[in-house]
Amino acid sequence: MSPRHLILLLSGLEVLAILPIASFPALLPDFIAAWGLSNTEAGWIAGVYYFGYMLLVTPAVMLTDRIDARLIFITGSAVTGVSTLAFAVFADGFWSGLLLRAIGGAGQAAVYMPGLRALTDRLKGGEQSRAVTFYTASYSIAISLSFTVTGLLAEAYGWRWSFAGIGFGSLIAAGLVWAFLSPQTPPGAKASTGFALRPVLRNRDAMGYIISYAAHGFELTAMRAWVTAFFVFILARDAAQGGYWAASLPSPTVLAAIVTLIGLPASLLGNELALKIGRRRALMLIMGISGAMGVLMGFTAVLPAWVVLLYCAVYFVFICGDSGALTSGMMAAAEPEHRGSTMALHSALGFGISVLGPLCVGFALDQAERAAGGQGVASWGVGLAVMGIGALIGPLALYWAGRRGA
Repeated sequence: MSPRHLILLLSGLEVLAILPIASFPALLPDFIAAWGLSNTEAGWIAGVYYFGYMLLVTPAVMLTDRIDARLIFITGSAVTGVSTLAFAVFADGFWSGLLLRAIGGAGQAAVYMPGLRALTDRLKGGEQSRAVTFYTASYSIAISLSFTVTGLLAEAYGWRWSFAGIGFGSLIAAGLVWAFLSPQTPPGAKASTGFALRPVLRNRDAMGYIISYAAHGFELTAMRAWVTAFFVFILARDAAQGGYWAASLPSPTVLAAIVTLIGLPASLLGNELALKIGRRRALMLIMGISGAMGVLMGFTAVLPAWVVLLYCAVYFVFICGDSGALTSGMMAAAEPEHRGSTMALHSALGFGISVLGPLCVGFALDQAERAAGGQGVASWGVGLAVMGIGALIGPLALYWAGRRGA
């Protein structure tokens, strides 16, 4: 199989395998109403996906040093699919939703980075950098499709059939990887010594990217979790003020899908900018602008609906503009003998911190609503500002790594 076909195959199956990722955030306002959830409880269910991911990602990625990452990808896709089907059948409130989403996140831990390892193990030299960027950028396609497919299926058949449909997609991905990707022993499998944390922590260059990736994950998952609910608020406010945007625009889930799809070209362009002006400089610029826009996002609700939607689209360009460059930077900075450990810490910390994004925003929203006596522009302003503040840790970490001999 040619490198181009291999990249397209694994990127496409990555999209199919992780299709359930935004299914709960896509319907978050509906679940809040149907299950009587507080914003904090909704944030828990949205964020616990990444907690499950964090728990399993280190052993899953470390196994790629010993066995073919293809087998780990297949297992993760199957677990993701089964847990999503179980959610469709059994979820009926906070605790059942929390448990099944956590299991789904654990399945995803064996999909995303092992899939990247399966790709890079089968490529050589200069093919790897752009392959990493394209693969990580395809994540945005998965998120966009997750919002879109979940929303459209839920509108037509109800949320349970919606979850069932995307769960079958993950199972299909497992079967297609088994059928079309040939087995391969990972390079250096016999020399693998397992997870080695200390050498990774001493690698300041890699740690700068890892910490920044965690800040990126905090912001990104918070945005994905709450963007649909924010759009519901914006369109309802527009309708109450006699505007016409609420009636003329697609549903909030489709709007969220359109906004998140912007992440694909943004990530690719961000990596190209990094190649031209230097990776660290480009990332500090992109993440600084992204964090500042996140701080202000909720307060844009005072503006006309079309302006808010445009602002969110531009904001998402900067949120996703650093994703590919952060991961390719980590891969380049990793010491060859500790690459598996570096990838494991990158994912574990990145997705572990991601748990806090939706939860912190939900908690801030609850507190702001209590103080204001109800939901309004001020409460959304305070709540969403949290994700921007978290994102600003990223450029600080990159500056620290550069100043300390990275």
